[in-house]
Amino acid sequence: MLQRIRDRITGWVAGAIIALIAIVFIFWGIDFQAALGSYAARVNGEKIPLATVQRAWQDRLSQLQQSIRGQLPDAVIASQQAALLDEYVRNALLTQRADDLGYRTSDAMLIETLRSFPELQVDGQFSRDRYAALLRAQGRTEPQFEADLRTDLAVSQLRNGIVISGFVTPSEAARRLALQGEEREVDYAVVAAVTSGEQAPEVSQAEIESFYEANQQRFVSPETVTLRYVELTLEDVAQDVDVMEEALQAYYEEVKERFETPERRRARHVLIEAPDGDDATALAKAEEIAAQARAGEDFGELAQKYSQDPGSAEQGGDLGWATRGMFVGPFEEALFAMSPGEVAGPIKTQFGYHVIKLEEIDTGAVRPFADVRSELEDEYRRDQAANLFYERSETLGDAAFTNLDDLGPAAEAVGLTVKTAPGFTREGGEPFGREQQVIDAAFSEDVLEKGLNSPLLVLGDDRVVVLRASDHRLSEQRPLEEVAGQIEDELRASKAQEQAAQRGAAALEALKAGGEWTEVLEEYSLESAGTRFIGRNDTELPPAVVSAAFASARPAPGSTRVYEGTPLANGDFAIVRISDVRAGGSGPDAAAERAQVIQQAAREAGMAEFAAYVTELERTADVERNAAAFE
Repeated sequence: MLQRIRDRITGWVAGAIIALIAIVFIFWGIDFQAALGSYAARVNGEKIPLATVQRAWQDRLSQLQQSIRGQLPDAVIASQQAALLDEYVRNALLTQRADDLGYRTSDAMLIETLRSFPELQVDGQFSRDRYAALLRAQGRTEPQFEADLRTDLAVSQLRNGIVISGFVTPSEAARRLALQGEEREVDYAVVAAVTSGEQAPEVSQAEIESFYEANQQRFVSPETVTLRYVELTLEDVAQDVDVMEEALQAYYEEVKERFETPERRRARHVLIEAPDGDDATALAKAEEIAAQARAGEDFGELAQKYSQDPGSAEQGGDLGWATRGMFVGPFEEALFAMSPGEVAGPIKTQFGYHVIKLEEIDTGAVRPFADVRSELEDEYRRDQAANLFYERSETLGDAAFTNLDDLGPAAEAVGLTVKTAPGFTREGGEPFGREQQVIDAAFSEDVLEKGLNSPLLVLGDDRVVVLRASDHRLSEQRPLEEVAGQIEDELRASKAQEQAAQRGAAALEALKAGGEWTEVLEEYSLESAGTRFIGRNDTELPPAVVSAAFASARPAPGSTRVYEGTPLANGDFAIVRISDVRAGGSGPDAAAERAQVIQQAAREAGMAEFAAYVTELERTADVERNAAAFE
């Protein structure tokens, strides 16, 4: 653990830097340890270890497969692998450049960053135990993690230095504000595409037959099978778990340390540094301060006056509550040997001489079984259910394999029933959706042609299934009689849309020729939606109307209105009138809007500059990628 986190608890770090550090990147990010073997890439002579990139790829592949619930196409895999390697190359380039430019991460910045991660906190406070446990779970050490974090923070400083330098000129900001906040006065009328009633267009039998002949590939029934399957879920298993009080008590004893609050001590200290190795002067000063403190002088005032620890001096030397393991050895040994109110020191550490006063002791405690019983019961039940789920999954798979031509024994072996899913296609179907494992198994040679049970299919951490297929139906052409109604509806809708567009175009032409809005609408039996000002992000009007209104030319001051026409998503046709324009940034909140626009534009400019910076870094670098890195 960091020496500074043991001795100087408080510190400062720029909020912007912390905000840009992603916890996923920190905990599962790049391993910068050198490798003596093969490499995935070489960046200006520095090797990126092959094993590191391959481990990262396995993690990413697993995440991608879970997100789509199936296998990835080869093209997607290749693209994702290339993107992952690019990330490593870019990070290596940025790390090298940050080091060349002298960017460094101070201990105070590192401490504050660690303390800011919610993942490392318990009840809102940094927990060293949780920190250590997370690292153990990942197989990482504290020095390795902290070295990586220092590097990430240094790179963030480089990035921030470029990003926050982005700016926009006043004229550019004014122009952007005027356009982004622009409002247009709009009215519109809808020409309906009539598909029913007397005004609906007619569709002849000849048209239906002609459309069918030209589009036969659209009217083909899919290949299907009926699935019979046995499905086991963690939820099924959890219902069978009985929690005995004796077992729960024993489990509590196993995990009891989790509910222990360690002893904490709150102390103040005065630090006297020894510049240029002048120990004698520093020691004499510390002894003088210790004598004053023992004589009854206010310790907080002494710390404010003499302490050279910038992290605690202003707080009267207050170090807050601390547990063992948070301070350097000599300091910690002295602190945990003291009694409340006692003054100790001078104590020498690598930082100088310390005078310590112990304020309070919190002896710690253990939460009793009764207080944590309900929490433990849920946890214990989940653990037992997971074990039982694994055992029953193996039983199900073994029984299905032993009786390849019958699912009944497999269902009986785990106390479940055989379920049926008819009409399952090569695109999937309920209850498995587009689960690729199920699709591949259902249409495999063993299951489809030989009539055997599938192997156990693991569909996640909490779901497995074994299946067999029956009632196989090949794809075939659907007869005209079966699809004639569908074709008729489609043709009628298409004709209705064409008619609506034609009527709308005629009305639009009349308006552009000088016709009055109300008169033209009356002539074509249309209704006005009402005039209103709308912004670019208006959600009340149809999206096509909003798009047409802002894609049109601006009406010149004092000129006639501007008219546009646009089809709507439902097949209707809209005639849009634009009668006025108001530039953005003219309302009562103009100042706040302007500040927001400037900030956003400057941020975008800075990010663009940083992207260009990285591109140029790579262009001028000596980068060698291993084409076989993922083989």
